[in-house]
Amino acid sequence: MAIRKKQEETGQDKKILWCLGLIAGVFLLLWLLFAPGRGYFHYRKLQKEIATLSEENSQLEAKNIELNEDIKRLKSDDAYLEEVARKKHGLLKKNETVFEFEPPKKKK
Repeated sequence: MAIRKKQEETGQDKKILWCLGLIAGVFLLLWLLFAPGRGYFHYRKLQKEIATLSEENSQLEAKNIELNEDIKRLKSDDAYLEEVARKKHGLLKKNETVFEFEPPKKKK
């Protein structure tokens, strides 16, 4: 009888250890998924942010290249410089006059 009680106690101890191990495993899994600043979901969020910033960086690099080409053209092409000065800044040559007309009013 004493042997049987010991086996029952050992069986219950094993069940308790399995339950505690299972609970610890579940908490570990939850920690890996939801840990603030370290979990898997935070990692995925950071990966998306990196992808977004990389795309924005590529767009800015392309814009920078375009602006550098525009600067080179402004330094070397006088006709382009004159065109930009006239269109963007409204500059005129000597003895030029600008006539501005109001658009005709629509009849009802």
